[in-house]
Amino acid sequence: MNTRHAKDIVHRAETSLLSERIHVINGQLKSLQAQRETLGSELKEVLSAEKWDAFVQHTRDTERREFEKTKDRQVKKFSSLLSKSLDDKNCAVTSDKSNKWIVNISNRQLDEHETSVLQRGLNYAITSRRIPVENFIIETEKACRFLEPDTADMLRNEVVDILRKAKPTQSNITKKEKDAITRLKQDISIQVLPADKGRATVIMDKADYEAKVRSLLDDEKTYVKLDKDPTQQYKRKLVSILSRLHDEKKLSEQLYKELYPMAEKIPRMYCTPKVHKAGYPLRPIVDYTGSICYNTSRFLADILNKVVGKTEHHVKNSKDLVTTLTDLTVDDD
Repeated sequence: MNTRHAKDIVHRAETSLLSERIHVINGQLKSLQAQRETLGSELKEVLSAEKWDAFVQHTRDTERREFEKTKDRQVKKFSSLLSKSLDDKNCAVTSDKSNKWIVNISNRQLDEHETSVLQRGLNYAITSRRIPVENFIIETEKACRFLEPDTADMLRNEVVDILRKAKPTQSNITKKEKDAITRLKQDISIQVLPADKGRATVIMDKADYEAKVRSLLDDEKTYVKLDKDPTQQYKRKLVSILSRLHDEKKLSEQLYKELYPMAEKIPRMYCTPKVHKAGYPLRPIVDYTGSICYNTSRFLADILNKVVGKTEHHVKNSKDLVTTLTDLTVDDD
């Protein structure tokens, strides 16, 4: 199977999944439309004609404002993605452009191929040697949860047929770039990190990185050293809460199993260099992926994202916070 044929197969799979997603969204829209009509009929019976007309006008105005706001946001996103795509296509590997995407503050001198592979960015997806069958299956099953059984089975069969015929595509990096990645991995004297802001890749001396991290952790006003690992204690508390909600029928059996903390990975801290500031200070970030609260946090985030920014107490950013606090007076007590 040649590269073009493999790309066509992947494209068909993506199109199928997108079509099913559109089908699901259309179904949800029809359901919401029916609910709106039912609620509208109930309201019309209890409101006076004048209040009903005012309510309809207010609803239409709100709908129009929300539509325009959403449209503007999506247009900006599309323009940003289009601009990014054009930048990636036009990004030739030159010394000037590599300086923009690579910040080397280590003692290591990068050769041509190391520079070439690093300037692509840490999120650059290198072609896999095998088809990621597990990932396709997981994403397909996620989509199937919102489909009718017959439609879900059709989607599964189509994806299985595509995966059975698919073969890995040609590598998108050269042999010398692969060797460059190996050399960078084996060099224990450096640390390759994403910049705190922007898409630049930072290369630091590992000793310098660890010294700055240690300096952050030595701040006893911010961090406290624990006598023992509290993971098991927190896991017992979380299981107790989930079990109570499950017994009270507030969590389904399936959702209970999804939220139950199977992994016990301890959250880890890493730091990203602030290359736009003198001395390249570090910003600490805690990665909770795989920890006992990870699945619960994702579940709650999906709920909270629907209401974020829709209350009077929402703060957009630090500038908005400063503006809000400017006129705020706090009493002495």
